[in-house]
Amino acid sequence: MKLRDLPLVSLRTFAVVAETGGVGAAADALGVTHSAVSKQVKLLERWLGQALFTLEGRRLVLTPFGLVLSREVGRALEDIAGACAYVQRQRERRTVTIEAPATFAMYWLLPRVNRYRAQNPRTDVWVSTRMTGQPPNFSAHDLVVTRGEAAVTSSRLSERALLFREDLAVLTSPKLLARKPLAKAADVKSHHLIESMTRPQEWAAWLKHVGITDAFVAGGHRFDHLFVAIQAVKDGLGSVVAPQNVLREAIASHDLASPFPELNFPGECYFCYGAATSVDPATQKFRDWLVQEARSQAKAPRATQRTGECPRPVKSSSRRSR
Repeated sequence: MKLRDLPLVSLRTFAVVAETGGVGAAADALGVTHSAVSKQVKLLERWLGQALFTLEGRRLVLTPFGLVLSREVGRALEDIAGACAYVQRQRERRTVTIEAPATFAMYWLLPRVNRYRAQNPRTDVWVSTRMTGQPPNFSAHDLVVTRGEAAVTSSRLSERALLFREDLAVLTSPKLLARKPLAKAADVKSHHLIESMTRPQEWAAWLKHVGITDAFVAGGHRFDHLFVAIQAVKDGLGSVVAPQNVLREAIASHDLASPFPELNFPGECYFCYGAATSVDPATQKFRDWLVQEARSQAKAPRATQRTGECPRPVKSSSRRSR
């Protein structure tokens, strides 16, 4: 089938109907009449020789063939929209867009972005956040940060750069420490152990790491995401196991405290992907700057980081709790 034969208007109309769930909503989204939407869907069904929707009561439901087409057309249109957005951003005032996991963006990336903007006033940096479980959107951003290696399917990506590996330790609030000091690792049993559903095993891993076997983890505060758990810790509700290198600025500003920084263990690595095969100078400059910022706080050798490979965990030499 040749590209010139594709009914692009009908395909776009179909994709909007599939996304919005109805002809009326699609008409509003496209700024056309209901009859115009219905006509395009019928033309597409006639061209394909397959029904794409069926009526269940008064509700439009995708047929099996409609589901297949909706998934593939939606993905293709998203890639087209991302490519168009990328081209539109190439103006005299450069805009670099970067997507990152929410906690990483809030506590590590955004403070550094503000510093970069101050040093490079002709470059804007726009940050988008991604929740745990959401796939990275490589088509709509110049750079994408992932926690762990991404399952990359796009051919547009350039070489990835390693930022750093998580350094997981107990974090709490200074005001809680004032009420309930932590002189040794076993004293954490006097705190509520706060967890997040996105990192359900971190407390168990830390307790095992320091040799504590009689702590009660279940039944404490559990939040849906780590950044919510961190806010609860700031409010003095308990302690959490989290990456202290991601939260270094919050520790430095005394919003958080790391009572046992050497009783730590490694977590996942963060990588930065260029979301285009040819990275423009402004994006390259910002990515290099981010890598340098990460290296300035990382313990991994620079030669290892240049390869883009996650360094192997280094066994902690810290004394375990007895």
